[in-house]
Amino acid sequence: MSEQTSLQTSEGSHPSGTLEITVRHQGVENKIIGTPDGVIRELLSYFSKVYPSLELTSKLVLTVDNAEFLQSVSGTLASSQEGLVVLKEVSGLRDKELMMLHLAGAKLLNLLGKKDNDNISLDEITKATGRSTGTVAGRLSELCNEQLVERVGKGSYRLTTMGARVVIKNVMPKTASFPDR
Repeated sequence: MSEQTSLQTSEGSHPSGTLEITVRHQGVENKIIGTPDGVIRELLSYFSKVYPSLELTSKLVLTVDNAEFLQSVSGTLASSQEGLVVLKEVSGLRDKELMMLHLAGAKLLNLLGKKDNDNISLDEITKATGRSTGTVAGRLSELCNEQLVERVGKGSYRLTTMGARVVIKNVMPKTASFPDR
């Protein structure tokens, strides 16, 4: 399919429960009609022929599924009227992990539409973590060097895709064993 996807609604003469999908690619149009399961099988077969390296490509491109991210932070982070809430006693986290937790909080608030961006300032991280400005600045510099965090603008930071993956795979599982606040 092209970079552009469209959905058209029209009345058809197919039996109830029948799915019809039209695939246009490189000037060729294919129409698939049948049960939802059958149509999905045909689509997968079509894509495996047209894009044989699709599976390999998906393994080579790092992405973080927002649903997976939200699921991973649930029980540890939440949004309230006052802003981000940390639901666990996180004093057992190392400085960098604690900072990544708060950066994940900024991402959470952004995904929930409570914040316009997923950035958090150096001052906000310092206040949230209770660490000194020097400690926070030093650890953020290390996280940037590790490509887990990126600086966006003057004194503002956000998680990278790899940083979000580390939060999902390492930081959140660690907080799961911590007591609730």
